[in-house]
Amino acid sequence: MVKKVFLCSLLFAFCGLSAYAVNLEPKVDKKSQERIIITTDLEVDDMNGIILSLMYADQYDLAGIVWTAGMFHFNGDHGEHTLAEITPNYRCNAQHCEHTVANAGELRSYRPADPTFLDRMLNFYEIDYKNLSKNSPNYPTPDYLRSITKVGNVEFEGDYRFETEGSKLIEEIIMDDDMRPLHIQHWGGINTTVRALYSIYEKYHGTADWDKVLQKVVAKVRLAGSGEDNCRADSKIDEMFPGLQNDNRPWISSYGQFFSAKTAAPEVLPYYQSDYLCDAFKFNHGKLLSEFWLMGEGRAVFGEPLIYNYGLITYMDWGLSAKLGWGPENLSSRPRYEFDPFDWMCCQFGCSGYINLGIRPGMSHLNNRYTQVYFDELAARADWAIAGPEKCNHAPIVKAENLDFKVKPGKSVTLAASAVDPDGNEMTVKWWVEPTMERGANPFAAKVPFGGDEVLGNCLSVQGEQTYVAGTPSTVTFTVPKTAKIGDRIVVNMEVTDKAERPMHRYAQFFIDVVKK
Repeated sequence: MVKKVFLCSLLFAFCGLSAYAVNLEPKVDKKSQERIIITTDLEVDDMNGIILSLMYADQYDLAGIVWTAGMFHFNGDHGEHTLAEITPNYRCNAQHCEHTVANAGELRSYRPADPTFLDRMLNFYEIDYKNLSKNSPNYPTPDYLRSITKVGNVEFEGDYRFETEGSKLIEEIIMDDDMRPLHIQHWGGINTTVRALYSIYEKYHGTADWDKVLQKVVAKVRLAGSGEDNCRADSKIDEMFPGLQNDNRPWISSYGQFFSAKTAAPEVLPYYQSDYLCDAFKFNHGKLLSEFWLMGEGRAVFGEPLIYNYGLITYMDWGLSAKLGWGPENLSSRPRYEFDPFDWMCCQFGCSGYINLGIRPGMSHLNNRYTQVYFDELAARADWAIAGPEKCNHAPIVKAENLDFKVKPGKSVTLAASAVDPDGNEMTVKWWVEPTMERGANPFAAKVPFGGDEVLGNCLSVQGEQTYVAGTPSTVTFTVPKTAKIGDRIVVNMEVTDKAERPMHRYAQFFIDVVKK
């Protein structure tokens, strides 16, 4: 009898009711994750984005972090050339920069980025890594991240004249034997990526290997945006590499909203304001997040004029920036926004679409519900930097046997999924329908309205949030409206939330494709 009780106790703990008796995050082969290169001009929104990219680096396979130039930031070549001399077809929209130049073409540098920033962030990551890696074994090591962090083409906007350490890294990754899609993100200019592709073209075009190289590049590379310069078109890389693919992965969260601490909807406004931000992650949550830039916090942003130096000021006044010649004249009518110290500033976090919340690839959720989810996620992760797993919260694990259904108009389908919480926390479950449906039955199709949330919501058999019993199936019946059209896709979410001081959310996301009667 004693043996049976002991065995049951072990099983009870292993099933998740003891926070540190289980492997909270299973070790994964990083090659099973999405492969990403970040290129960035290191504007302050990108600086915040780099910090978040490192905090979430267990979620994807970072292949490179490359500093590059863009139309808003370039460091120049120690005064030897002007922008117009190097890039006649520039896009920099500065006017006279408080009368220091006659026009942007005369600039020898423009709002230069901090050359020490990436090194410092990796040093801070190494400090936080001790605890981060205990909460998830899928964080890359600091030494690996240092090996993939390079300086690219930073001298001028659109400048791809020379090979750099950054362009060589991108070239090397494109040409390696890993044929996973390579998502190259451009948070600034595309010029360093263009240099890498240009180098490949120069080395292989006209050789016996060219057809294979072209096939590899076109099959593998996914360009996220064309960047803040004209050099994609100017270099003619799309003619050099016909069929070059763009990356259509949407960003999910609303981290990047400007002015949101004053203009956001009531349900998300607190997340952008100082009381929440200082408590959730800015202070006492490790070295990385302490470096996250907030409005008027007292730090100067390297290279920025006062009008853009948001760490020192508590306003955004793009109209004044235009009058001072730092921005284009068409900004002169923009209103001034006043903030409180430590309110949200801005953030460019292009990796947000690769965080595994259970949201299906290709789905874009730029609504306020997901803004709350992502801020809750960040607040929970902030604890990971300062404590072991026994003192932190971790996300529920949600599983469903089938996420894809084909249903005729007017017919019903039963949807089911289950969840466990690695910390043994109680959970709630809520079933809801995305407020719009996907037209054309594919995840990249444009969304179309379908009678409003209420009509679709009423098609569900279960309404509202409910307490959930761990490990048991949660089911709903969904009835496809008779007015649904063939090819429509209806998206239904099972949202599971744990009851914790810093809650986390996970999803089973069901696609219901409408087929012929």
